Amino acid sequence: MTPHGWWGAYDHRRRLITLRPGLGPIQLRCTLMHELGHAHYGHAGVTGKQETLANRWAAYRLIDFDELLSTASVEQSGPGVAAALEVMPDVLETYLKLLTRAQLEALREAALSRAA
Repeated sequence: MTPHGWWGAYDHRRRLITLRPGLGPIQLRCTLMHELGHAHYGHAGVTGKQETLANRWAAYRLIDFDELLSTASVEQSGPGVAAALEVMPDVLETYLKLLTRAQLEALREAALSRAA
């Protein structure tokens, strides 16, 4: 069972991931990858730092930069890009924070090419 209001949980002592029943495919995919991030780092308990690490770990594995570039050249909104990449909007936001300046510039150019 997941705690009330949570989509997933990782129990390090038992090495067990639980997911809330009834999640949609994108919610399920993103939540599972987030919980796998907790497992990867061996997190026990819940802290803000652990959540950030698990979010980053998941985002980096769920989104391919080349696919993001391609999608940004045709999609107009952040939620549209997230949907096309089959991730939650917050996963996309986390991923964007991980990009280098050169990657951000390439992404801007892809978006500008869509507008031209």
